[in-house]
Amino acid sequence: MTSLLVLCSVSAHAKEAVSVDQISGCLVLPVTAVDNHLKAVFEVTLDKAGKVKSIAVVSYEPHSEAAAEAARQLLKSVQRCWPPGVKTSPMRITVDLSKF
Repeated sequence: MTSLLVLCSVSAHAKEAVSVDQISGCLVLPVTAVDNHLKAVFEVTLDKAGKVKSIAVVSYEPHSEAAAEAARQLLKSVQRCWPPGVKTSPMRITVDLSKF
């Protein structure tokens, strides 16, 4: 079920898109993210080798402390699941659970 949610909700915007399949296999959605119908945008900066140098929450909805904490937890999962071989940096990733 969680993988299905991720398949429907993760998108990347850049010259070189990240395949949803590359992330969804290991992405862990915090229960609070699903319960709060979180929509979060992350900006990922890569080093020259294509590894995550930094990742930040650019925005999240709804604006609540529970959603902020869910976005921070989800940030760690996105960082851990970043696929190798992506070179475009920075890149924005949107995880949208607002329709679920």
